Amino acid sequence: MIRDKLFDIAYFNEWIEFVQTTGINPRKSSINSLPRPEGRIGRATDLWVDSVQLVIMRYSRGDAILGIKESVMQMIELLGLKKKTLASVQLEKEVRTMYERLDLGTLYEYLTLLSFMVSLRASPVIMHQTLELIGHAGEDALLDRIAYGFGDKTRSQAAHSTFPKIYDPLLEVIAAPPEQRPDQLKRYVEGWYKKMKPIYWHDNHKGAEGAYFGYWCFEAALVAMLWNIDDSAFAEHPHYPVDLVRYYRAQTPLA
Repeated sequence: MIRDKLFDIAYFNEWIEFVQTTGINPRKSSINSLPRPEGRIGRATDLWVDSVQLVIMRYSRGDAILGIKESVMQMIELLGLKKKTLASVQLEKEVRTMYERLDLGTLYEYLTLLSFMVSLRASPVIMHQTLELIGHAGEDALLDRIAYGFGDKTRSQAAHSTFPKIYDPLLEVIAAPPEQRPDQLKRYVEGWYKKMKPIYWHDNHKGAEGAYFGYWCFEAALVAMLWNIDDSAFAEHPHYPVDLVRYYRAQTPLA
């Protein structure tokens, strides 16, 4: 059953097919043929973003969580390709900084990837490899706390969020006594979309350039899974990806 309430299955079918067959498949193998380093890293970055949006669109369409796994693994592959490409090209300092910085869109993309990996109960080895690809240790408090929650006890811990107006309330959920976390996470989910106004895809359903893929607060589901927070009071909120949490809690933990 479709999860998104703004567009129908036909819309998502069309865009999912386009992103995978036109946006990703033919361009993935052609990066090294591009003559300019800026073109190669630009292509690798576009492929990574396409892979994130593809996974979100598949969730919005109503695909089974296990069925989305192949696309999640593609996300990891293309994040690795982006990092490898960035390491292999010579760029002006300003250009390199643009591709390396942790902006709001990139942080959301990382949190989205991690939420699916937790739901699918990815192995500790794959989790560690993915966190290495993500990097940015010691730069963002939320990302660092989540990595610590995965078991990365040696990671540097930033004192503050890079985007405090958006993510400080989620850090407060993590720091709160367990009995207070459900109410605080509920408030976070309820105010999430309005706070995400600075991100590039906000209000994209109104006809902005590019595909609409869904408005999902994956970071709330990620925190609910890692800190075992009761989400029953807001499970049906239109921005809360409850099926990720339900799938996670239905699976047998890894030994």
